Amino acid sequence: MMMGSCTAAGMFFGVLGMLTPLIAIGAIIYLIVAKRKNPDLQEAR
Repeated sequence: MMMGSCTAAGMFFGVLGMLTPLIAIGAIIYLIVAKRKNPDLQEAR
C-alpha cells in the first residue's frame, strides 16, 4: 500500500481498486441467480 499518495487521484484509484472486485463478485452472483431463476420459470410453464 502506498501511504504517500494522499492526493485526490491516489484516493480515487484506491477506491476503484477496492470497489472493482466487489462489483465483479456482485455481477457474478447476479448472473448465477439469474441463470437459476430462468430455468425454473421455463420448467414451471
